[in-house]
Amino acid sequence: MKKIFSFVLLLFLFFPANAVAKSFTVDQVQIRGWVQSDGDMLVNEVFTYTFDGSFSRLTRSFPEKHIGQITNFEAYILNDPNPVVGEIDGSILSQVDVTVKGNTYSTSIRAKNETLSVLYSYKMKNAVTSYDTYSDLAVTYFEDGENHDEDYNELHISYALPGDVGKDQIYGFIHDRKGVVDKVYRNGISFYTAKSIAYTDTKTRMFFPSAIMSEQQKLPAPIPIEEAIKQEQDTIDKNSLRWSNIPVAIKLADGLQVAFIVLIVIALLMRQRLIPLFGNIELVLQTDPMYLAFVDQNGKFNRKIFLSGLFSLVEKGLVKVEMADSATRFQGEKDAPEKTLVFHLQQNEQLNHSKEKRLPHEQYLITWLFKGRAGYRKFHLHDMAGPSVEKVKGSHAQIRKQMNFQQNHEEWHRMVLKLMKEAGALSTRLSKGLKLSVFFLITMIMTFAFYADGAGALGIAFPAIVTTIGTFLFIANPGKKWPAVVLFIGLFFTGAQTADEDLTNATLFALIIGAILYPIIPKAIPSSLTAYYTKMSISKFRLRTKFGIPPHLPKEDIDRWIARAYLLNKSKKKLPQLSGSLPDSYPLAPLFALQTDPLHFAYSTWSPASSFGSKGGSGSSSDGGGFYSDGGDGGGGAGAD
Repeated sequence: MKKIFSFVLLLFLFFPANAVAKSFTVDQVQIRGWVQSDGDMLVNEVFTYTFDGSFSRLTRSFPEKHIGQITNFEAYILNDPNPVVGEIDGSILSQVDVTVKGNTYSTSIRAKNETLSVLYSYKMKNAVTSYDTYSDLAVTYFEDGENHDEDYNELHISYALPGDVGKDQIYGFIHDRKGVVDKVYRNGISFYTAKSIAYTDTKTRMFFPSAIMSEQQKLPAPIPIEEAIKQEQDTIDKNSLRWSNIPVAIKLADGLQVAFIVLIVIALLMRQRLIPLFGNIELVLQTDPMYLAFVDQNGKFNRKIFLSGLFSLVEKGLVKVEMADSATRFQGEKDAPEKTLVFHLQQNEQLNHSKEKRLPHEQYLITWLFKGRAGYRKFHLHDMAGPSVEKVKGSHAQIRKQMNFQQNHEEWHRMVLKLMKEAGALSTRLSKGLKLSVFFLITMIMTFAFYADGAGALGIAFPAIVTTIGTFLFIANPGKKWPAVVLFIGLFFTGAQTADEDLTNATLFALIIGAILYPIIPKAIPSSLTAYYTKMSISKFRLRTKFGIPPHLPKEDIDRWIARAYLLNKSKKKLPQLSGSLPDSYPLAPLFALQTDPLHFAYSTWSPASSFGSKGGSGSSSDGGGFYSDGGDGGGGAGAD
C-alpha cells in the first residue's frame, strides 16, 4: 500500500485498462562483505524476490558515493530455495548477463509468478579508510530515492575482518529505522533490520583497530576514535528521537480528521434545508425577500438572485409584478411558456417621492433593468432571453447583450453582499478564514510529519512553501476555484513523500477530509443569530409549500407567500407542486400553473458559456447559473521490471 495515494490516480490516467498488472516483493536480503587487508572489500548480496506476473529484468543501483568503487560486478540465479550468503556452492549458480548504465546494473532474467533468489558479487575498492589508530568502514547500501521504491524485508548485513581483533575492539552502527546491531564477533559484526523501508537510507559504519590492515597505508586520524564513536551514536540518537515522534504525528493527523469531520457535520447542518431545527414561517412572510434569498444561499451568486431584488421593490411599492404573454418571437415554439413575468416601474412622481428612501443597490437595479419611455418603463423576463430558438444563436450583438446582463447581475450581487456584510448578517471574512485554516492546519501537520519522518530542512519547509504559493494564488484570484484545487493537489503529492506508511496514510486522509470540508464551507456564513434563525425559518417555510397556501393566511399575505414560494424554490426548472386550488384574483397565482420556471426558459435561449466569460469576481453560481452553462438549464536500491 506504500504511496498508494500518490500513484492510484496516475495508474488510472496513464495505464490502459487492459494492461496486465504485476508486482513483486523483496522477501529477504543477505549482504556479506569480506574486508581485505588492503582496504578493498569483496561483497556477496542475495536478494530473494517473489514475483506476481512476468519479469525480465532486475536492477541493482548504488549510491553516487560508491560508483567509482564498484568493480567486477556479476549476477547469478540461485537454484536453491533457501540460500545462505557465504555458504553458497558453485553448483547451484547460473550466471546471467549484466549491463551497466550510470550507477545501475541490470540483470536479465525470465521469471513469472514465482520466488527467485539472485546473487550479486562485486568488489568495492577502498571500502576501508585506515588511520594510525583505527580503521573506518562506512557503506551506504540503499538511499532515499526512486531506486529504493520498495520495502526490503529481512535485511541481514555482516562483515568479516581479515584477522582477530577482539569483539570489544569493534564498534558497529546501522543507520536504519528498524536496524540493530545483531552480534559482534572477534573478527566481524552483523546487523539486522526487519524492513529497509522504501525511500529511506540504510547504511552501516564500523570502527576497528587498524593493525590488521597490513597492506593499507595509514593516515593521521582526524579525530580520536572516542569522538568518532560519540558522533556516530549522537546521530543515531538524534534520528531515533525524531522517529519517536511519528506516533504523535499520526495521532495529531487522526485528531485533525475528527475535527474536520465535526466541521463537515456542522456545515451540513447549517446548509441543509430538509430538517429545520427551529424557525417561524411568519418571519419569512414578514422579511424582505432579498434578505431571505441571500441568507438562504449563504451569499452565493445564483441566476435567480436578481429576482429577489425585484420582488423587494414590489413589496416596497416601487414596482408592480404580473403575469404577461411570452415574447412574440417565442409564441408557438416548443417548450415556450404561454405566460411569463413582467415588472412595471411605477410612475415618475411615485419614484421621485421615494427616491430619498432608495438604497444604491435598488437604484442600480432600476437603472439596469427598466427600459422604455418615461411612465412606461418595464422589465419583461424575455428581455434578457436570447433570440428565437429557431434562429441562429451566438451573434456578436447577442453575446454582448448577455455579457452585459451577466456583468450587471454580478455587480448588483456584490453591492447587496457588501450591504449584508456591513449589516452583520453574513460574513465572508469568517468563511475565508475557515478555508485558509484548512490549509494552515494541514500544513502544520505535514510539517511536523516531515520532521518526525527525519526529513532535512528543505523537506520540513516544503509543505509551508507549497501552502505559501497556494495562498498567494488564492488571494490574488478571489472567487476562483482553481487555486484551491492546485493547492490541494500540491499538498497531496507533498504529503505522500513521507516514508512511514502509517504516517503517510494518516496525513493524506486528513488532507482528503479537508478537501471534502473546503467546498462545503459557504461563500458567506450567517454571522448573527437572527440570520441563522431566518435560515431555519426558510427551511420550515419550504417544507410547508408542498401543502399549498395555508387556509388561514390573510388575503394581504397571499401574494407575499406565492412570491417567496417561487424565489426560495430549489429547482432551476420545476416549480413546487402546490396542493389545492389557487386564487385567481392574485397577480402571481397563475405562476404555479406553469409547468416550468419561466426563468428557466429565458436562460435556455442563451448561447453556450464558451462564447463568453465573466470578468466579475462572483464567478459561477452554486446552481450552475453564473455562466449559464446549462443551455438554459535515484539513489541506491534494487528493483525489477
